Amino acid sequence: MDVITEKQLKKNVCGDQNGSLLDLFLMNSKSLGHDSLKVDRNLFLEAASKPNVEFEFVRLKSFDLNKASLNKGDSKNAILEADFGIADSGKLLVDTEDSDVLVNLLLAESLHIILPSSKIRYSMTEHELKAGRPVVDLFRGIASHTATSYNNELCFSSDNLQTIVYIIEDL
Repeated sequence: MDVITEKQLKKNVCGDQNGSLLDLFLMNSKSLGHDSLKVDRNLFLEAASKPNVEFEFVRLKSFDLNKASLNKGDSKNAILEADFGIADSGKLLVDTEDSDVLVNLLLAESLHIILPSSKIRYSMTEHELKAGRPVVDLFRGIASHTATSYNNELCFSSDNLQTIVYIIEDL
């Protein structure tokens, strides 16, 4: 029986190229039920700025955009930025204590998440080692350092919920 370390596995599966890590993330993100796609930064900005695109909640750190509807938690369409993506599971890490962000993560019918391709890590273990603190699974394939849950994983799913992940390649 051969024993292989996570570092060797990462090298075999992903090589040392960010593109392979991106492909692994896309594949695993889709297995979680996310609609995941690579997009060019300029094309994304052009599409997001069209008048028919309406988001009631916006939190995009890389673009310095913030918007919230007057009715908290009443966002049918929310768009926010993930702090990291985890390639071997397809999970997203949204590290926030902002209650508005957490409520919209949970309740938005259509959740759009931006992830810079440079923020994809191979595994949750690798991320936790670099961050120096554990991660808690929340819901919808999303995890956090700062949010807590009672049973270490909140289960929330509905056929009406949609999560779309945009990996911006040149952020």
